[in-house]
Amino acid sequence: MKNQNGITLIALIVYIILATIIISIFAYMSTNFFSNVDIIKNQDIYAVEFNKFNMFFINDVKSYNEATVEPTRITFGNGSVVYELRGTDIYRNETKIASQIQSVQFEESEYKAVNDDEPEAGITKKLINVHLSIGKKIAEGTSQENLDKNIYQRFNKTIEYVLKYW
Repeated sequence: MKNQNGITLIALIVYIILATIIISIFAYMSTNFFSNVDIIKNQDIYAVEFNKFNMFFINDVKSYNEATVEPTRITFGNGSVVYELRGTDIYRNETKIASQIQSVQFEESEYKAVNDDEPEAGITKKLINVHLSIGKKIAEGTSQENLDKNIYQRFNKTIEYVLKYW
């Protein structure tokens, strides 16, 4: 029989190289997995801020049939309830109800609900369109900017609310 010492050493080197490659692949996959989990976890924080705003706003929209709408401020009724963006917070009267707001835009519009049987008789409903952008402020002009944009995507939501109409 021939001496096969060289084959054993080559096999050992091949196993070590393969094990290193496999461990590197698992490390890369787990790093990406946990960074994506962090993205999802951070977006949930922003959805909570939207829900806090929405909870109060729906109650007031359904309670009043008149509203004065400005781009970052809305006043219901005779001024008894005011929503306003101050810095990165939305206030309902003097109570902060949502934070980390990067932009808000209120718009007023109308919608005429038409009855198929009587097209000329319809109800005109007043709508309030709200566009919210909630999230972490992105440090612009830095090397961290691209990382921030990828990790902390803002929660953007546009909803139409119908004022009380009867």
